[in-house]
Amino acid sequence: MEEDYIPAELSPISFDDQPMTYKSFRSYRSHVKALCSRNPSLMSLYQFLSEPKAETSCRICAMDFVFGLDRPIIRQHIKKSQLRQEIQEEPKQEKSERREKALQGRILVIEDLSKEIIELLGSVLDIDPLFFALHLHTVRRTSSRYQTPDEATLPSRLLSQDFTNVSYHRAVVSDTAVPYKGRFLRTSKVGRKLVFLRSTQIALAQHGASVIRIKNRKGPWLALIIVDPPIDNNYTTDDADKRPVTLNLRPFLSTYEDFLPPPPFDTDYDSPPPTSPSHQGMYDDMQHYWSLSPPTTFNPTSPTIQSLSYYTLRIVAAEWVKYVAVMQFCLKQYEYNHDALPALSLDKFDQDLRELQSWRRRTMVSQGKIKGVVRFLAARRRSGAGAQHEEDDIELLTSDLEYIHTNIDTVGRRLESMLPVVMSFVQITDARRSFAETANITRLTVLALIFVPLTFVSSLFSMNSSLVELRETLWMYFALAAPLTGGVVLVARPPGWVRRGVREVGRWGKGVLGQGGRWRGGEGKGVLEKGGGGKEERGKKVVGLGMGR
Repeated sequence: MEEDYIPAELSPISFDDQPMTYKSFRSYRSHVKALCSRNPSLMSLYQFLSEPKAETSCRICAMDFVFGLDRPIIRQHIKKSQLRQEIQEEPKQEKSERREKALQGRILVIEDLSKEIIELLGSVLDIDPLFFALHLHTVRRTSSRYQTPDEATLPSRLLSQDFTNVSYHRAVVSDTAVPYKGRFLRTSKVGRKLVFLRSTQIALAQHGASVIRIKNRKGPWLALIIVDPPIDNNYTTDDADKRPVTLNLRPFLSTYEDFLPPPPFDTDYDSPPPTSPSHQGMYDDMQHYWSLSPPTTFNPTSPTIQSLSYYTLRIVAAEWVKYVAVMQFCLKQYEYNHDALPALSLDKFDQDLRELQSWRRRTMVSQGKIKGVVRFLAARRRSGAGAQHEEDDIELLTSDLEYIHTNIDTVGRRLESMLPVVMSFVQITDARRSFAETANITRLTVLALIFVPLTFVSSLFSMNSSLVELRETLWMYFALAAPLTGGVVLVARPPGWVRRGVREVGRWGKGVLGQGGRWRGGEGKGVLEKGGGGKEERGKKVVGLGMGR
């Protein structure tokens, strides 16, 4: 089809520095479309590439690793038009050039992935579409028609690739009221969701990060780190109207904890370094941590995918710790006070039940994400590559992730165990409401018992024209209405002593007429005649009168 091919003059990729042998080339979008029949989970990526072009706030920085330098050279504010130069194969170094100045490799950090960048990276670097689909899988939901890439892909497929994708949540809190039921979309190109927890001002913002090392490069190695933009205040509602909304958000319980060792005691805090971490977005944090010191697992000559993603996974683990804090906070929300139960409505319990059911699903999904990262790190240990200190760092990161997994499982079980507790409170509240309604009906019944006889007497008086004027005969009305009303009330709702007397009479009558109407006599003892065979002869009664005849 014509839409699957892009003319070279309209392409965002410039071919001025290469000889052209054809006027058009096959687009990356058409390649993804052809693969959708084999892998339906790629439909989310195809839909993303089919969207019209939109303005984006994409930011790109490069970290160059050069022979003889311990830290990378960071170049910021790389334009999208310069991206092709950054990813193309470097020419071979001249013999006269010193090897110490040669480029070993490069890491490109890209924030807010766009359609044009995917077309460029995918077509030039021949990247597996599954990498982009896993990064974008939360953007386009295909309902029940197709599985999401993370659900449809087996671990063996991912472990054989030189990339990793991890999605997580950032916990934020709003200082103002939350409109539109608390479900929003971010205004970035990768429109992640922002969902507020019911009955709270806390929201969970979807985030994703992906790391890949490009294979089959003859020159310096190349790696890509794709991250989401930081939290802002501009959103749209997650509905058909897509109304713009401004929210005043801040991190829940401040930012995540730094995972590096603290500076020495004699550090001059009055003049902080310009590269201090902001902890607002992963784009700036990546530059900060890599500029301080590459991870000990990193080999600048030939880095592994685990070492390239080390700082990314450390930041994600720190955000997961905040996620556990949100779960623990929500657990306290369901610790009800017994004295406050009458003031709680069933709507409040309904919200809590729905939120608890949502936490059951969130817990399962979060545990699956952490297990995927642990499997990714375990593949490094099974390969046996790397020095001992590299293995130790990977082992420490793995133990931290397993600790977070255990905490999520523990708090998730406690949240799930709250479901029957909330259900019991619903039953108690509903029973109390029924008792209150019964009492109100009783009051209305008493009013009706008083009102009906009074109305009846009034109707009788209205039939006689001589009794209409009650100025002189008002006593007649009360003389007739009061006994009648009292009698009706006594008959309809007799006092307790009357009801007890009626019950005693009823029991006495059952005792007298008991056993099929047989009469008892003779000092309280009845004598029954028996016939042949030891059977009682029915109908024969001996009545003892207590005196001889």
